[in-house]
Amino acid sequence: MSLPTILCAGETLWDVLPAGEFIGGAPFNVAAHCARLGARTLLVSRIGKDERGRRALESARALGMDLSLLQIDPRLPSGVARAALAADGSAHYEFPAPAAWDALTATPAALAAAASADAMVHGTLGQRDPRSREAIGQLARAARWRVFDPNLRAPHIERSLCEAGLRGAALVKLNEEECRLFAEWFGGAATPEGLWTTLGSRFGVQALCVTLGAAGSRLYWQGQWHAQGSVPTTVADTVGAGDAFLAMLVCALLAGSAAPMALARAARLASYVASQSGAVPAYEAARFRS
Repeated sequence: MSLPTILCAGETLWDVLPAGEFIGGAPFNVAAHCARLGARTLLVSRIGKDERGRRALESARALGMDLSLLQIDPRLPSGVARAALAADGSAHYEFPAPAAWDALTATPAALAAAASADAMVHGTLGQRDPRSREAIGQLARAARWRVFDPNLRAPHIERSLCEAGLRGAALVKLNEEECRLFAEWFGGAATPEGLWTTLGSRFGVQALCVTLGAAGSRLYWQGQWHAQGSVPTTVADTVGAGDAFLAMLVCALLAGSAAPMALARAARLASYVASQSGAVPAYEAARFRS
């Protein structure tokens, strides 16, 4: 089956890690993996007219994204995330502000693309500034099938942004920590099944996926729960692993794959990304499609 057209909106930035600088930002990462998996991928983001912006353009072109909606800010710098890695490979971030993606705008072309794409993917970090918040909100309202991955990063954790993202989402993807936080905020047990009862009834969410670290993942899709075990790996860093998981899951589901197969493919790709440095390591897509 043909793969979908996917629009990813939000921050593009450089992850500054001990091993060097790696292009990233959750929307960029998801877009990169979707493009590598064969989908037509539109990136709605904003970079600076600087050296990091130039390198971001080069990286995005090399990854095969459609950059017709990418914006270049003449004054603000390209975004940076300064990441410190813990012993288990998990990352904690600082996000200097302001950055170019804080000034994202919803152009007529971007709104038309959101309305026609098979899916729009977004999170919350890209909405920390009122300008980008308004832009992503407009795009979300225009989208016909919307994927919300909050991808919460302290100190930019806002309940109101999460409520807006949840409302009417076709698919919500959470990690274990976000599952617990959402249960505290919105009620219900801090389990995928318990949280689903709340999100489905309160916000009209259509499908839910929760990644559970070593315990694998759970997906509620078209009225049924599906479980996937974790894939063993030697972790280099976890930067971008969740984004790779989401990209494969969305591409596979929208291409018509059965939910268990889509979940298994997503787990395999996420495991590989975690074994490499940076959010978008090189790989052949075919090895993860079997």
